[in-house]
Amino acid sequence: MKQLFKASIPEVKLEAVERALKTAFNTAIAESVELLSGGLSSALVYKITVNGKIYLLKVILQTDTFNDPNRHYICMNLAAEAGVAPHVYYANAEDAISMTDFIEAKPFPRHFTPNNLIKVVSVVQTIQATPNFPTLVNYLDGIDGFIENFKSSKLLPESATEEHFRYYAEIQKAYPRYDPALVPSHNDLNPRNLLFDGQKIWVVDWEAAFQNDRYVDLAIVANNFVKTEAQEEIYLKAYFGDSLDDYKRARFFIMQQVCLMFYAMGFMRLATVLQAQDTVIDERMETVRQQEFFTQIAKDTVSLSSPEGQFLYAKVLLNEALYNMKTPRFAEAIDRMNA
Repeated sequence: MKQLFKASIPEVKLEAVERALKTAFNTAIAESVELLSGGLSSALVYKITVNGKIYLLKVILQTDTFNDPNRHYICMNLAAEAGVAPHVYYANAEDAISMTDFIEAKPFPRHFTPNNLIKVVSVVQTIQATPNFPTLVNYLDGIDGFIENFKSSKLLPESATEEHFRYYAEIQKAYPRYDPALVPSHNDLNPRNLLFDGQKIWVVDWEAAFQNDRYVDLAIVANNFVKTEAQEEIYLKAYFGDSLDDYKRARFFIMQQVCLMFYAMGFMRLATVLQAQDTVIDERMETVRQQEFFTQIAKDTVSLSSPEGQFLYAKVLLNEALYNMKTPRFAEAIDRMNA
Protein backbone atom coordinates (compact mmCIF):
# COMPACT_ATOMS: atom_id res chain seq x y z
CA MET A 1 0.00 0.00 0.00
CA LYS A 2 2.83 2.39 0.83
CA GLN A 3 4.31 1.96 -2.62
CA LEU A 4 0.93 2.92 -4.09
CA PHE A 5 0.64 5.99 -1.86
CA LYS A 6 4.23 7.15 -2.21
CA ALA A 7 3.57 8.06 -5.81
CA SER A 8 1.31 10.92 -4.76
CA ILE A 9 0.89 11.32 -0.98
CA PRO A 10 3.62 13.22 0.90
CA GLU A 11 5.67 10.87 3.09
CA VAL A 12 4.97 12.97 6.17
CA LYS A 13 1.26 12.12 5.78
CA LEU A 14 1.54 8.38 4.98
CA GLU A 15 1.07 7.08 8.53
CA ALA A 16 -1.87 9.42 9.11
CA VAL A 17 -3.54 8.23 5.90
CA GLU A 18 -3.05 4.60 6.95
CA ARG A 19 -4.62 5.43 10.31
CA ALA A 20 -7.57 7.00 8.56
CA LEU A 21 -8.13 3.93 6.38
CA LYS A 22 -7.93 1.54 9.33
CA THR A 23 -10.29 3.65 11.41
CA ALA A 24 -12.85 4.17 8.65
CA PHE A 25 -12.66 0.86 6.79
CA ASN A 26 -10.65 -1.53 9.01
CA THR A 27 -7.99 -1.88 6.33
CA ALA A 28 -4.82 -0.08 5.26
CA ILE A 29 -5.12 -1.36 1.69
CA ALA A 30 -6.28 0.85 -1.16
CA GLU A 31 -6.73 -0.58 -4.64
CA SER A 32 -6.06 2.76 -6.35
CA VAL A 33 -5.10 6.32 -5.52
CA GLU A 34 -5.49 9.17 -8.02
CA LEU A 35 -4.46 12.76 -7.31
CA LEU A 36 -7.15 15.14 -8.54
CA SER A 37 -6.61 18.69 -9.76
CA GLY A 38 -8.75 21.73 -10.28
CA GLY A 39 -8.94 23.28 -6.83
CA LEU A 40 -7.29 26.52 -5.74
CA SER A 41 -6.48 25.57 -2.14
CA SER A 42 -3.20 24.09 -0.90
CA ALA A 43 -4.93 20.84 0.12
CA LEU A 44 -4.26 17.62 -1.78
CA VAL A 45 -7.39 15.81 -2.98
CA TYR A 46 -7.43 12.15 -4.04
CA LYS A 47 -9.88 9.75 -5.61
CA ILE A 48 -9.24 6.54 -3.66
CA THR A 49 -10.69 3.07 -4.06
CA VAL A 50 -11.12 0.89 -0.95
CA ASN A 51 -12.89 -2.47 -0.98
CA GLY A 52 -14.14 -1.73 -4.48
CA LYS A 53 -15.79 1.59 -3.60
CA ILE A 54 -14.56 5.07 -4.52
CA TYR A 55 -14.05 7.74 -1.84
CA LEU A 56 -12.59 11.23 -1.65
CA LEU A 57 -9.47 11.64 0.49
CA LYS A 58 -8.43 15.19 1.39
CA VAL A 59 -5.07 16.00 2.96
CA ILE A 60 -4.58 19.53 4.30
CA LEU A 61 -0.93 20.57 4.24
CA GLN A 62 -1.06 24.11 5.62
CA THR A 63 -3.20 25.18 8.56
CA ASP A 64 -3.78 28.59 10.13
CA THR A 65 -6.60 30.65 11.61
CA PHE A 66 -8.45 30.82 8.29
CA ASN A 67 -7.66 27.24 7.27
CA ASP A 68 -8.51 25.51 10.54
CA PRO A 69 -9.32 21.78 10.13
CA ASN A 70 -11.28 21.72 13.39
CA ARG A 71 -13.73 24.41 12.22
CA HIS A 72 -13.73 22.94 8.71
CA TYR A 73 -14.71 19.46 9.93
CA ILE A 74 -17.36 20.70 12.35
CA CYS A 75 -19.10 22.55 9.51
CA MET A 76 -18.64 19.68 7.05
CA ASN A 77 -20.09 17.13 9.48
CA LEU A 78 -23.10 19.33 10.25
CA ALA A 79 -23.71 19.81 6.53
CA ALA A 80 -23.39 16.06 5.89
CA GLU A 81 -25.90 15.35 8.66
CA ALA A 82 -28.25 17.80 6.94
CA GLY A 83 -27.83 15.91 3.67
CA VAL A 84 -26.21 18.74 1.72
CA ALA A 85 -22.56 17.55 1.95
CA PRO A 86 -21.30 14.04 1.06
CA HIS A 87 -21.25 11.46 3.85
CA VAL A 88 -18.18 11.79 6.09
CA TYR A 89 -16.36 8.56 6.98
CA TYR A 90 -13.39 10.13 8.70
CA ALA A 91 -12.29 13.62 9.76
CA ASN A 92 -9.33 14.09 12.07
CA ALA A 93 -8.38 17.70 12.79
CA GLU A 94 -5.04 16.81 14.37
CA ASP A 95 -3.91 14.92 11.25
CA ALA A 96 -5.84 17.32 8.94
CA ILE A 97 -7.22 14.39 6.94
CA SER A 98 -10.78 13.59 5.89
CA MET A 99 -12.55 10.94 3.80
CA THR A 100 -16.00 11.34 2.31
CA ASP A 101 -18.17 9.84 -0.39
CA PHE A 102 -16.92 10.63 -3.88
CA ILE A 103 -19.47 12.47 -6.02
CA GLU A 104 -19.37 11.59 -9.72
CA ALA A 105 -20.29 15.06 -10.95
CA LYS A 106 -22.20 15.81 -14.12
CA PRO A 107 -21.67 19.09 -16.00
CA PHE A 108 -23.11 21.89 -13.89
CA PRO A 109 -25.12 24.38 -15.94
CA ARG A 110 -24.16 28.05 -15.65
CA HIS A 111 -27.44 29.11 -17.23
CA PHE A 112 -30.11 27.99 -14.81
CA THR A 113 -33.73 27.25 -15.56
CA PRO A 114 -36.23 28.56 -12.99
CA ASN A 115 -36.43 25.06 -11.53
CA ASN A 116 -32.64 24.88 -11.13
CA LEU A 117 -32.59 28.28 -9.46
CA ILE A 118 -35.14 27.05 -6.94
CA LYS A 119 -33.05 23.92 -6.32
CA VAL A 120 -29.93 25.90 -5.52
CA VAL A 121 -31.92 28.21 -3.23
CA SER A 122 -33.01 25.09 -1.36
CA VAL A 123 -29.34 24.16 -0.91
CA VAL A 124 -28.59 27.59 0.58
CA GLN A 125 -31.61 27.33 2.88
CA THR A 126 -30.58 23.85 4.03
CA ILE A 127 -27.11 25.08 4.95
CA GLN A 128 -28.53 28.03 6.85
CA ALA A 129 -30.96 25.77 8.74
CA THR A 130 -28.20 23.56 10.23
CA PRO A 131 -27.03 24.03 13.84
CA ASN A 132 -24.76 27.04 14.26
CA PHE A 133 -21.29 26.88 12.73
CA PRO A 134 -18.25 28.16 14.66
CA THR A 135 -17.59 31.89 14.39
CA LEU A 136 -14.48 33.30 12.74
CA VAL A 137 -14.51 36.93 11.63
CA ASN A 138 -16.88 39.70 10.66
CA TYR A 139 -17.11 39.33 6.89
CA LEU A 140 -16.78 43.00 5.94
CA ASP A 141 -14.05 43.57 8.53
CA GLY A 142 -12.15 40.64 7.03
CA ILE A 143 -12.45 42.07 3.51
CA ASP A 144 -11.24 45.45 4.78
CA GLY A 145 -8.11 43.67 5.99
CA PHE A 146 -7.63 41.96 2.62
CA ILE A 147 -7.96 45.32 0.88
CA GLU A 148 -5.27 46.83 3.10
CA ASN A 149 -3.00 43.86 2.40
CA PHE A 150 -3.57 44.31 -1.34
CA LYS A 151 -2.73 48.00 -1.16
CA SER A 152 0.42 47.21 0.81
CA SER A 153 1.49 44.65 -1.80
CA LYS A 154 1.83 47.40 -4.45
CA LEU A 155 0.82 44.81 -7.05
CA LEU A 156 -0.98 47.63 -8.88
CA PRO A 157 -0.44 51.38 -8.61
CA GLU A 158 -2.94 53.20 -6.41
CA SER A 159 -4.36 55.04 -9.43
CA ALA A 160 -5.44 51.75 -11.07
CA THR A 161 -7.98 50.94 -8.35
CA GLU A 162 -8.72 54.37 -6.88
CA GLU A 163 -12.20 54.54 -8.42
CA HIS A 164 -13.06 50.98 -7.38
CA PHE A 165 -12.23 51.61 -3.74
CA ARG A 166 -13.85 55.05 -3.74
CA TYR A 167 -17.20 53.52 -4.65
CA TYR A 168 -16.65 50.56 -2.30
CA ALA A 169 -16.13 53.02 0.57
CA GLU A 170 -19.85 53.82 0.29
CA ILE A 171 -20.59 50.18 1.13
CA GLN A 172 -18.15 50.22 4.02
CA LYS A 173 -20.07 53.13 5.54
CA ALA A 174 -23.64 52.04 4.76
CA TYR A 175 -23.88 48.24 5.02
CA PRO A 176 -25.15 46.88 8.39
CA ARG A 177 -21.99 44.84 8.93
CA TYR A 178 -22.67 44.05 12.60
CA ASP A 179 -26.14 42.58 12.13
CA PRO A 180 -26.30 39.93 14.89
CA ALA A 181 -28.68 37.66 12.91
CA LEU A 182 -25.95 35.38 11.56
CA VAL A 183 -26.48 31.94 10.00
CA PRO A 184 -24.34 28.92 9.02
CA SER A 185 -22.60 29.88 5.78
CA HIS A 186 -20.38 28.01 3.31
CA ASN A 187 -18.89 31.30 2.03
CA ASP A 188 -17.56 29.85 -1.23
CA LEU A 189 -20.51 28.50 -3.22
CA ASN A 190 -18.83 28.76 -6.60
CA PRO A 191 -19.30 26.22 -9.44
CA ARG A 192 -16.27 24.18 -8.30
CA ASN A 193 -17.92 23.53 -4.93
CA LEU A 194 -21.44 22.71 -6.15
CA LEU A 195 -21.50 19.18 -7.58
CA PHE A 196 -24.49 17.88 -9.50
CA ASP A 197 -24.75 14.07 -9.63
CA GLY A 198 -27.62 14.13 -12.14
CA GLN A 199 -30.33 14.36 -9.49
CA LYS A 200 -29.01 16.19 -6.46
CA ILE A 201 -26.71 19.14 -5.77
CA TRP A 202 -23.94 18.42 -3.27
CA VAL A 203 -21.73 21.02 -1.60
CA VAL A 204 -18.03 20.31 -1.00
CA ASP A 205 -14.94 22.13 0.32
CA TRP A 206 -16.02 23.54 3.68
CA GLU A 207 -12.70 25.21 4.62
CA ALA A 208 -14.20 28.71 4.43
CA ALA A 209 -17.39 27.91 6.35
CA PHE A 210 -18.37 29.82 9.49
CA GLN A 211 -21.30 31.71 11.01
CA ASN A 212 -21.96 34.68 8.73
CA ASP A 213 -24.36 37.20 7.17
CA ARG A 214 -27.19 35.30 5.43
CA TYR A 215 -26.76 37.41 2.30
CA VAL A 216 -23.22 36.12 1.62
CA ASP A 217 -24.03 32.66 0.26
CA LEU A 218 -27.09 34.08 -1.49
CA ALA A 219 -24.95 36.70 -3.27
CA ILE A 220 -22.08 34.36 -4.19
CA VAL A 221 -24.45 31.91 -5.91
CA ALA A 222 -26.15 34.74 -7.76
CA ASN A 223 -22.83 36.22 -8.93
CA ASN A 224 -22.08 32.90 -10.61
CA PHE A 225 -25.46 31.79 -11.91
CA VAL A 226 -28.13 34.54 -11.95
CA LYS A 227 -27.83 36.45 -15.24
CA THR A 228 -31.04 38.41 -15.77
CA GLU A 229 -33.47 40.55 -13.76
CA ALA A 230 -36.17 37.92 -14.30
CA GLN A 231 -33.92 35.17 -12.93
CA GLU A 232 -33.01 37.35 -9.96
CA GLU A 233 -36.65 37.87 -9.08
CA ILE A 234 -37.34 34.12 -9.25
CA TYR A 235 -34.25 33.46 -7.16
CA LEU A 236 -35.05 36.01 -4.44
CA LYS A 237 -38.73 35.06 -4.25
CA ALA A 238 -37.73 31.41 -3.84
CA TYR A 239 -35.54 32.41 -0.91
CA PHE A 240 -37.57 35.13 0.83
CA GLY A 241 -41.10 34.19 -0.22
CA ASP A 242 -43.73 36.79 0.61
CA SER A 243 -41.29 38.72 2.84
CA LEU A 244 -39.27 39.91 -0.18
CA ASP A 245 -39.23 43.71 -0.27
CA ASP A 246 -37.13 46.56 -1.64
CA TYR A 247 -34.84 46.62 1.40
CA LYS A 248 -33.93 42.94 0.92
CA ARG A 249 -33.38 43.49 -2.82
CA ALA A 250 -31.10 46.44 -2.04
CA ARG A 251 -29.11 44.60 0.62
CA PHE A 252 -28.71 41.59 -1.67
CA PHE A 253 -27.41 43.78 -4.50
CA ILE A 254 -24.89 45.49 -2.24
CA MET A 255 -23.69 42.15 -0.88
CA GLN A 256 -23.11 40.98 -4.45
CA GLN A 257 -20.54 43.78 -4.80
CA VAL A 258 -19.00 42.91 -1.43
CA CYS A 259 -18.54 39.31 -2.57
CA LEU A 260 -17.02 40.41 -5.88
CA MET A 261 -14.53 42.47 -3.88
CA PHE A 262 -13.78 39.51 -1.60
CA TYR A 263 -12.96 37.22 -4.51
CA ALA A 264 -10.99 39.97 -6.25
CA MET A 265 -8.79 40.39 -3.19
CA GLY A 266 -8.40 36.62 -2.88
CA PHE A 267 -7.21 36.26 -6.45
CA MET A 268 -4.95 39.31 -6.07
CA ARG A 269 -3.30 37.55 -3.12
CA LEU A 270 -2.74 34.43 -5.23
CA ALA A 271 -1.29 36.58 -8.01
CA THR A 272 1.35 38.20 -5.80
CA VAL A 273 3.60 35.30 -6.83
CA LEU A 274 4.11 37.31 -10.02
CA GLN A 275 6.15 39.79 -8.00
CA ALA A 276 8.43 37.04 -6.68
CA GLN A 277 8.96 35.84 -10.25
CA ASP A 278 10.04 39.35 -11.32
CA THR A 279 7.26 39.24 -13.91
CA VAL A 280 6.33 42.43 -15.73
CA ILE A 281 2.95 43.30 -14.20
CA ASP A 282 0.27 44.42 -16.64
CA GLU A 283 -1.12 47.52 -14.91
CA ARG A 284 -3.91 48.09 -17.44
CA MET A 285 -7.39 47.62 -16.00
CA GLU A 286 -9.29 47.05 -19.25
CA THR A 287 -10.99 43.63 -19.16
CA VAL A 288 -14.01 41.78 -20.50
CA ARG A 289 -17.13 41.47 -18.35
CA GLN A 290 -17.38 38.58 -15.93
CA GLN A 291 -19.75 36.53 -18.08
CA GLU A 292 -17.40 36.72 -21.07
CA PHE A 293 -14.53 35.68 -18.81
CA PHE A 294 -16.54 32.61 -17.76
CA THR A 295 -16.94 31.80 -21.46
CA GLN A 296 -13.18 32.07 -21.96
CA ILE A 297 -12.59 29.68 -19.06
CA ALA A 298 -15.06 27.20 -20.55
CA LYS A 299 -13.19 27.39 -23.86
CA ASP A 300 -9.81 26.96 -22.10
CA THR A 301 -8.52 30.21 -23.55
CA VAL A 302 -7.65 31.37 -20.02
CA SER A 303 -6.75 29.34 -16.92
CA LEU A 304 -7.28 30.10 -13.25
CA SER A 305 -4.43 27.72 -12.44
CA SER A 306 -1.81 30.26 -13.49
CA PRO A 307 -0.86 33.44 -11.61
CA GLU A 308 -1.47 35.39 -14.82
CA GLY A 309 -5.01 34.00 -15.09
CA GLN A 310 -5.67 34.69 -11.42
CA PHE A 311 -4.43 38.27 -11.76
CA LEU A 312 -6.64 38.82 -14.80
CA TYR A 313 -9.67 37.38 -13.02
CA ALA A 314 -9.05 39.64 -10.02
CA LYS A 315 -9.21 42.64 -12.37
CA VAL A 316 -12.36 41.26 -14.03
CA LEU A 317 -14.02 40.99 -10.61
CA LEU A 318 -12.96 44.49 -9.59
CA ASN A 319 -14.32 45.88 -12.84
CA GLU A 320 -17.58 43.95 -12.49
CA ALA A 321 -18.09 45.46 -9.06
CA LEU A 322 -17.22 48.94 -10.38
CA TYR A 323 -19.64 48.58 -13.29
CA ASN A 324 -22.44 47.67 -10.84
CA MET A 325 -21.49 50.37 -8.32
CA LYS A 326 -21.77 53.08 -10.98
CA THR A 327 -25.40 52.22 -11.74
CA PRO A 328 -28.48 54.07 -10.41
CA ARG A 329 -29.50 50.84 -8.68
CA PHE A 330 -26.41 51.00 -6.50
CA ALA A 331 -27.05 54.61 -5.48
CA GLU A 332 -30.63 53.72 -4.61
CA ALA A 333 -29.50 50.69 -2.61
CA ILE A 334 -27.01 52.76 -0.62
CA ASP A 335 -29.73 55.33 0.09
CA ARG A 336 -31.99 52.56 1.35
CA MET A 337 -29.25 51.25 3.67
CA ASN A 338 -28.75 54.77 5.01
CA ALA A 339 -32.46 55.44 5.51
